[in-house]
Amino acid sequence: MQFKVPQNIDMEDKIVGPLTLIQFLYVLGGGIVCYILFQVLYSFSAILFFVLALPIALIALALAFLKIQEQPLSHFITAGLQFWQKPKMRYWHNLGEAPPILKDAPKPKATTVAPAKQQIQKSNLEQLAYSLDTRPMNQTEQKNFGKITDSFTQLFQKQNNPKSR
Repeated sequence: MQFKVPQNIDMEDKIVGPLTLIQFLYVLGGGIVCYILFQVLYSFSAILFFVLALPIALIALALAFLKIQEQPLSHFITAGLQFWQKPKMRYWHNLGEAPPILKDAPKPKATTVAPAKQQIQKSNLEQLAYSLDTRPMNQTEQKNFGKITDSFTQLFQKQNNPKSR
């Protein structure tokens, strides 16, 4: 079963003809103010009526239809008013006294003693080799266990001693 997916759900609903409710209210409000000015001022002076009614009509139409960066003009007007009302610079005001700084008596410097170098002995190496071995040792390996490290140390001493060559 297929369903119809609604399109353009972010658009406002058109209430009166091609106008949204907000646009209609802006045009209606500007029209009512211009009509009141016409009833009051046109009999005295037509020029005064046009001087006052023309800016009101232009502002009402701009609020209804003008969009800047896909945003209505009313958003820019409210942002401008908020910017105008808020202070432009911020100042730091010290409120109250700073808490007192507590100073401890200087601690005597502890002398650090370098730890003595630990000598690795044959038994440590043998234990390490045994722990790395994954299978249990058979009797032959147990009998020759210490001979491997002895032969390794003899070989190492021969390579480092030029007199023995």
